[in-house]
Amino acid sequence: MTLIESLLDLLLPSRCAECSRPPSVYCKDCLSRHTFHTVERAHTLAKSGIALSVLDERIAKAISAFKEQNQFAIARAMVDALLPANPLGKIDLVVAVPSDASSFKKRGFVPAQIIAERVASRWGLPNSKSALRFVRQVEDQAALKFGQRRTNLADSMVAAASLSGRRVLLVDDVVTTGSTLAEACRAATSAGAEVVGFVVLAETLRRKEPSAHPAVSQVEP
Repeated sequence: MTLIESLLDLLLPSRCAECSRPPSVYCKDCLSRHTFHTVERAHTLAKSGIALSVLDERIAKAISAFKEQNQFAIARAMVDALLPANPLGKIDLVVAVPSDASSFKKRGFVPAQIIAERVASRWGLPNSKSALRFVRQVEDQAALKFGQRRTNLADSMVAAASLSGRRVLLVDDVVTTGSTLAEACRAATSAGAEVVGFVVLAETLRRKEPSAHPAVSQVEP
């Protein structure tokens, strides 16, 4: 946490994103529930990565507040507390997975960029906000089945030529089937990058029934 962020916590007291107790945006008790772990999606992703938590109702509430209420401090607190001390091997650049046009229009920001900036800062690495972008409109992934998700995203992203020859770490908010990360990996690899892995705030272990929290039903898998 930076000095400015600490001062903002003092001037604008918050409540924990999970348990709603003051005064911090994420209390130590709730953060202690989580630990980073390896994520593999062998059916979609050639590379493994790490998730900082497992998506449950409480994490869904926190991620929803981050994404839908612009509470960036939630994502930063998770990264600060839960990201492992050392990078996942040799990394040249941290790259955020892009949001599609409709999601960006609704929010006005790209959630993965907020997370990527913090990951890069914690590990002392450069990051790129625009290395990946969508080149066509895609449907909302939440309403699609596994096979439909892959088809929906196929060849939907393009990577900047500047990624060529660089070892890249991808960052997103949530991984479900791995389809979004797989497409980001394909685009980066096509541009000549080597994707070394990924970091996400949370992993969905299985599909859940519709939740009151948007982060469950509107994850970007």
